[in-house]
Amino acid sequence: MKYSLKELRARLGLTQAEMAEKLGISTQTYNSWENDFSKVKMKDALKIAKLCGISIDEFKF
Repeated sequence: MKYSLKELRARLGLTQAEMAEKLGISTQTYNSWENDFSKVKMKDALKIAKLCGISIDEFKF
């Protein structure tokens, strides 16, 4: 199964601001990723996968 950013964030029980803080990015950047206004770069996708405890193959980015 592939997980969206919103699904992963919900699994962690975090707000967009909290998720952005954990990733070291702005809330605005995170919001643009979650709402498909911009794409997640591979280096950031790796951070997200690690934070969420999933493999990069399970992340829909």
